[in-house]
Amino acid sequence: MKIWPWVLVAAAVLFTRMDKKPTTGTKRVARGIRNNNPGNIRKGIKWLGRVEPGKDAAFVEFKTMPYGIRALYIDLINKHKGGLRTIQGIIYRYAPPSENLTDAYVASVAKQIGIPATAVFEPTADNFKKFARAVAVHENGKDANLISAADWAAGWNMALQRPDIATYVKNA
Repeated sequence: MKIWPWVLVAAAVLFTRMDKKPTTGTKRVARGIRNNNPGNIRKGIKWLGRVEPGKDAAFVEFKTMPYGIRALYIDLINKHKGGLRTIQGIIYRYAPPSENLTDAYVASVAKQIGIPATAVFEPTADNFKKFARAVAVHENGKDANLISAADWAAGWNMALQRPDIATYVKNA
């Protein structure tokens, strides 16, 4: 019996299953970074810059990191505009207890931002930038540090292209 055809089949299977996503050393990076979706936004809204059809069954994949950052900013700002004016209120909607350890999430974000979890906060550019970065850290751990300052700036500028966002945020 010849073994070489089976070796070729095995090699082909391994090759097609190889993950071509970015890695850090021998470890894969966090899902949100692989998907260019640092907020791990679930599928549902037809976000600008999304990959269609995408390989992730649950979360949106974006063409570039700035598109994912844009979506995160818009989502957080819209929740604030909709009446959720505290970190706790936004996170409880963003990451509900049915899917997350929401109290720990709230505490983590509040600590990183430096605003008490139940305090009403102003819709300033600085607050939303800190909020989005804190969400990215909570969602992706240390892999959030792989997001460049240029990507954060580009995502912010893309979000501000929407007039409803630009007029809502103070000091934009």
